[in-house]
Amino acid sequence: MIDVIIGGAIIGAIFSLIALGLNLQYGVTRILNVAHGEFLMLGAYVTNIFFSNYGMNPLLSLILSGPIIFIIGILIQALIFRRIISISRSAEELEFRSLLACFGLLFIIQNMVRIIFGPMPISNVYLTESVFILGERFQLNMIVSAIMSVALSIIFYLVLRLTKLGLALRAVVEEPTGAQLLGISIQKMHSLSFGLGVLLCAISGTLVSMIYTNINPYIGPQYTFIALTIIVLGGLGSFIGSMAGGFIIGYIYYLSLKIEPLIVMAIIYLFLVLFLIGKPKGLFGR
Repeated sequence: MIDVIIGGAIIGAIFSLIALGLNLQYGVTRILNVAHGEFLMLGAYVTNIFFSNYGMNPLLSLILSGPIIFIIGILIQALIFRRIISISRSAEELEFRSLLACFGLLFIIQNMVRIIFGPMPISNVYLTESVFILGERFQLNMIVSAIMSVALSIIFYLVLRLTKLGLALRAVVEEPTGAQLLGISIQKMHSLSFGLGVLLCAISGTLVSMIYTNINPYIGPQYTFIALTIIVLGGLGSFIGSMAGGFIIGYIYYLSLKIEPLIVMAIIYLFLVLFLIGKPKGLFGR
């Protein structure tokens, strides 16, 4: 029981950070980014460049890999999604167009990484020492990843609630016309939110790659679907929902691994279907 409680919480903390980035992107821009998990994979591969070639600590490499991925996210938003936003006449049309564009982006990123790095798995396994918590043994990299995920989520929440930047982002979500009248650039907020969402996902990729050894160009969709499940479960646009949904799915994921690793995703989706039958609006949102 201790193993399940702590292990599920560790996985849930990482899942929450992954979903938080996607929730931010959708909440501000209404872009349904089904290529979200590819940026997790991309973050792991960029970290691997510094880790394998230069022996850099994966956590310290975030100082370099973080800005690189953030800039990539800004450029993708400017080159692809800015045009889609400008020609879409409604939120529904924007979601549909962005969904198609993101599917294309998914395959582009996958194949570029495969061509450059090859199809063989990589890893940035680090801090493999074991620590005992209440008599159960856990790898130190899992503990560190969970603490970092929770810390980053809290910092991000405080930025959204207590800073002018966070106020501007929330204004664009709640009243875009009024935000423009007050001098807030909608385009800049869209670019910033997409870049920050990509950055959070890429950081998650670094943390995941410290734990698992099967990082390959095709792991992205699994994490995208987990993030989408968490958002639907917690409620679209809800920070608290992303956190709560992340921990719920984390526990289900960890328990499913104990039962049968091959049916983990099937169990998660079965739970989501049953949950939405009883509570179709999610826990804290629509």
